[in-house]
Amino acid sequence: MKRFFYKNSLLFQLFFIVILSANAQQTYHLTHKLSDEERALMQTREYKFNETPAPTGDIRAIAEWESMEGAIVAYDGGFGIPLSMISAVSQDVTLYVFVAGAAEENTVTNTFQSNGVNLSNVVFIHQDPNSWWARDYSPWPIVINEETVAMVDFPYNRPRPNDDNVPFIMGGELGVDVYGMNVTHAGGNFMCDGYGTAVSTDLVYEENTSMTPAQIDAKFQNYLGIDNYFVTNDPQDDYIKHVDCWGKFLDVDKILITQVPESDYRYEDYEAIANFFANQNCSWGYPYEVIRVQAADFNSSDINPYTNSFIINNKVYVPQSGSNLDDDALAVYEEAMPGYEIVGVYSTGWYNTDAVHCRIHGVANRQMLHIKHTPYNGLVDYQSAFDIEAKVYTYGSDVNLASGYPKLHYSINDGEWQTVDMTLSSGNTYTAQITGISETDTTKYYIEAKNTNNTESKLPVMGSEDPFVFHHNTTSDVSDVTFDNAINLYPNVNNGNFDLTTPYNTGRMTIFGADGKLLYQTNITDTETHIMSGINNSGLYFVKIEQEGYQTFRKIIIK
Repeated sequence: MKRFFYKNSLLFQLFFIVILSANAQQTYHLTHKLSDEERALMQTREYKFNETPAPTGDIRAIAEWESMEGAIVAYDGGFGIPLSMISAVSQDVTLYVFVAGAAEENTVTNTFQSNGVNLSNVVFIHQDPNSWWARDYSPWPIVINEETVAMVDFPYNRPRPNDDNVPFIMGGELGVDVYGMNVTHAGGNFMCDGYGTAVSTDLVYEENTSMTPAQIDAKFQNYLGIDNYFVTNDPQDDYIKHVDCWGKFLDVDKILITQVPESDYRYEDYEAIANFFANQNCSWGYPYEVIRVQAADFNSSDINPYTNSFIINNKVYVPQSGSNLDDDALAVYEEAMPGYEIVGVYSTGWYNTDAVHCRIHGVANRQMLHIKHTPYNGLVDYQSAFDIEAKVYTYGSDVNLASGYPKLHYSINDGEWQTVDMTLSSGNTYTAQITGISETDTTKYYIEAKNTNNTESKLPVMGSEDPFVFHHNTTSDVSDVTFDNAINLYPNVNNGNFDLTTPYNTGRMTIFGADGKLLYQTNITDTETHIMSGINNSGLYFVKIEQEGYQTFRKIIIK
């Protein structure tokens, strides 16, 4: 029997009356920022959140780029996002639309019909929303024991009771368990990678002063399976203090961070955040690739909320404001997320503290597939064959792995893709082998699975478009070691420019990203070479030097 954990309904009813009374003579739409009336209510309200026991078993918070079956939006005189985007999303997944009642449903239905929304994919829920910021108050999806999707609720950091009730309403709508974690929060200030790492700003500490950071960490571990919780300062220095206003996980090993001009008083704070993540290992055990997207100076009137994008099922909706930086932002996403469809969403209603991501929330696919694997990446010791091991899980009752899956796909030196069926070794663990590798090869690979409902999953998400990539360290005999020792690269922590000393005056130097992507290549024509790579994104990179039949690698960090 499903369990639905309700908040104190009488208290919410009384509190909602207070809200209505406070706003009865107001005609304006609630803002993302607390109004003066709400700020006063936050100081005086008596609010008791009924925390539930934490889920038992292995808990995993689901990442935004994992399979979604729906999206939540709320109508409050509008949706806060263009109808063109709502129409596009409705073609792919179910839209759960919160409206005040039957009359409003009729109004919205007519609007949807006029704007190409797929009404067969629309579910209306009668619960008058206090606001349209669905990201901030919607439940966070988790999976228990890699088999059952559930949700985590939390006290919303706004005195908006109807919004705060959305999690358990969605639990009832979907028939999934909802767990209550008593940590005041907002969805825009939480992002996770699906492997136990999450990020928030220190707003989470400011709004939960009755708990120590260690106690908050324990809550996140117990309810969400977060073992590595990065709590950072807020480089944006604005009222909202939400991580999605300046940063975004694009994958387990990729993080997008806003970049501002040096003239901006926040420049050093943004650079410190970017450098912090460039020096942290992702959940796969190697440093993050830190990708930068440019924003205008603080004193400019430009609107550039580019990290406030929405990822859903191989599409990325990126806010556009008419800025001359819009096209560059789309190009950053296209380069960082090959294979995804990057969709620009223009609106005059975006703010640097509030855009696409704030106003819509994904609903995790209850019958998704999850592939868990720690990849080979970058520079690895040479072997003629590599064993690939992955755990593959199917969610939902009566759903199994399709026959012939999972499969391992690999390519050596950009040759044709080869496919190998993976073999069940134990439990949910499957293995296969990449063979035929020589010492100078570059190998790419990905894993593919499918279930009996024809749901497909790949790791990495885009498969051959953005595979795992690794190279080899081959300094084994005496001459190789002599060559390697004669290479000098300085400084190894740099801004993309560095000096290279080599034993020969001919050859080639190549720079690869942490994901194995070739980013820069030049011929060596002297034993002393000054390299100006033009690479601006902070992170770990691999430098390959080839001369006279020898090759070696160096690691550099660009800040």
